[in-house]
Amino acid sequence: RKSLLCLDLALRQFSLIESVTYDLIHFCHLRILYLMKSVRGQIHFTVCHDLRQEILEDFQIGDILLSIQKYQAAIDFNRRNYEKLSLNMTDYPELKVLCFATVRNYATSYFKAFMAFSSQNSDVGNVPPYHYLEEAERLIRDQLRKNDDNFMFHVQNTELLCQIFMYQKKYTEAKNILSPCLQKLQRVYGLSHPITRRLFLIDMQIWVKVNKT
Repeated sequence: RKSLLCLDLALRQFSLIESVTYDLIHFCHLRILYLMKSVRGQIHFTVCHDLRQEILEDFQIGDILLSIQKYQAAIDFNRRNYEKLSLNMTDYPELKVLCFATVRNYATSYFKAFMAFSSQNSDVGNVPPYHYLEEAERLIRDQLRKNDDNFMFHVQNTELLCQIFMYQKKYTEAKNILSPCLQKLQRVYGLSHPITRRLFLIDMQIWVKVNKT
């Protein structure tokens, strides 16, 4: 298992490098993760520890499926991971630390699937799957309603929800949640932080859309 963990870490680093073998790295990483799941099934610790490892591995698999643009597979896989976490958090509160990443991955699956469908079928006349946006919105809204002490989690959820709102043409709602978050972000991290610049760009896009309507 330690050897597989080393390979997993190495492939995560390689996946950050754009190259002609980029997809191959992702597929190799998937293979390693499935081997790790197989080995883990033979070595048991506590129930909570095993669940945590399983959810983390499945999170990585779901993330890779998004990276290789297998959006429907990513939705199905991330849904199962989300349901697994939801079912076990009451009995094992320690798993709550995985909630942000798991829910965000699941919501991102819907959002990216919608964007991919829209770009590929824009001239065909097919109706985009707007229910994907609705489900992504529901998941992220639920996270924002929870009093999470981690401000950066709040910022990242706000960013994703604003992007969803932009596709739904809910510009006022996007502005209402973005403004207070952006103000605090400037105070805490400053204007030069990458996520501050990303949120400023969304704010500018909202301004453009509002003034066009």
